[in-house]
Amino acid sequence: MLTLDRSIMSEPRCTYFIDIVGSCNLRCPSCPVGNYKASDFYRERRPKGIMSLGMFRLILDKIDRERREECEKVVISLYNWGEPLLHPELVEFIDAVRSKGFISDLSSNLNIKDVSKVVEAAPNKLIVSLSGYYDDIYSRTHVRGNISLVISNLFKLRYWMDKLNKDIDVEVSYHIYEHNVERDFLRMKEITDDLGFHFSSDIAIFMPVEKNIRYLGGGGLSLGDQDLVSLMMVKPNDIVQYIDKYGQYPCLLQQMTTINFDGSTALCCGVYDYENNIADQFLDVSHNDLELKKKSHHLCGECMKKGVHVMASYLPREEWDQMIEERLVELGCSVKRDVSHRRSIH
Repeated sequence: MLTLDRSIMSEPRCTYFIDIVGSCNLRCPSCPVGNYKASDFYRERRPKGIMSLGMFRLILDKIDRERREECEKVVISLYNWGEPLLHPELVEFIDAVRSKGFISDLSSNLNIKDVSKVVEAAPNKLIVSLSGYYDDIYSRTHVRGNISLVISNLFKLRYWMDKLNKDIDVEVSYHIYEHNVERDFLRMKEITDDLGFHFSSDIAIFMPVEKNIRYLGGGGLSLGDQDLVSLMMVKPNDIVQYIDKYGQYPCLLQQMTTINFDGSTALCCGVYDYENNIADQFLDVSHNDLELKKKSHHLCGECMKKGVHVMASYLPREEWDQMIEERLVELGCSVKRDVSHRRSIH
């Protein structure tokens, strides 16, 4: 799930989403890996695979050459739609980021067998994505996931971080729906606090961009998409109430660069169909030319016109935070949400 901080707009920071694994072990219905069907693709299904370490190093070299002088910080987020902890060379990838002096970011569903490797790799930040504490809640929105395994892995993360003396900024990112803002929310926050990790929460949104544009243009939703939307606190057609206030804001997603596992370059981190790529190979196109391709792409114009960027960039975050607080009060929850730490993505 995309979760963007408006500070990105003002910080001299360059962010790259590099999807080192072009697949995922879950099928979450809010994510295109879980909700995109063969008929949704304009031409061919999205390919699957993993990025080679050699290509990754060449990509880092190009970023270093092109952006070093203009960017105070370069953030390399080793994910987009895929699960990065599935990559067999994850340690080497993070070492490569570190060798450049860049910041490394990971986001994971943590449905894996061994978390010691990610601790050994010691990324600067690890975001753990989840949507419940009990299986009857979690399994509705993290399909194929095992929440017992996730919770066990959170404890193992703390164990290995202490044992190996690794300092990793771990953020447990709780996706909020209509059905999971009471007992599960409170229990997961309690565990996160006990482990000394940061707990953040954000309203879940419907992705990818293509489906939102299609729906707002009069297209229908599949039965699975309808079921998901019924669980959401903010639904795709709610966007109209925010357009007047935020419609003229720049799109935060446009300010970042997204690279697929095969080196092709996506229009942004919110699109899924390869038909909307802006380059077959990131290494062959200059940064300036990529930026021009983004701004002239027809889908980018449609997204801005319909206001999809408002939701995808989380621009109404203050209103959404207030909505969550009011819901917690209605449920008699006295928990104060900490939003100061929340920064990045998925």
